Amino acid sequence: MGKSITTIIICTLSLCLASLSFADSYDRKDFSYRSYKPNTSIGFYTGKTCDFINIDHVVSLKDAYESGASSWSDSKKKAFANDRANHVPSCGRVNSSKGSATPKDFLRRSRDGKGLDYQIVSWCEYVTKYHTVKIKYALSFADNTKAIFNQCDLATPQ
Repeated sequence: MGKSITTIIICTLSLCLASLSFADSYDRKDFSYRSYKPNTSIGFYTGKTCDFINIDHVVSLKDAYESGASSWSDSKKKAFANDRANHVPSCGRVNSSKGSATPKDFLRRSRDGKGLDYQIVSWCEYVTKYHTVKIKYALSFADNTKAIFNQCDLATPQ
């Protein structure tokens, strides 16, 4: 059950003036993600043992939706959500802090001075995974800062 697309056509008796189409907004449920138990207690981002660990989407479902996945079929959304190449084990607190952030916002959040006292120890490994998933699924890099990818010797498509 994917999002519906609404089309509005503005017409007079003899002439149609405009046609607007838009998809409903992002809903995580549309991706049909099935969680699973991580096989480690070490968080990918921090390299530390976690009290609570879960699976994180490196490219969040919301990020994917906003960068191209909104037009995907239900089966492609489900395949993306359950693609283990896009998953890493994460300490619950770090995963909650990251949310749907792109790399630049996630880096800022890890250093924001608001009690989130973790450091991302595998920065380029994370950025490379993020880049690989975006390329694999032909998702846009428009909301990303190229400098972050350049730091890790990765080029972003135009």
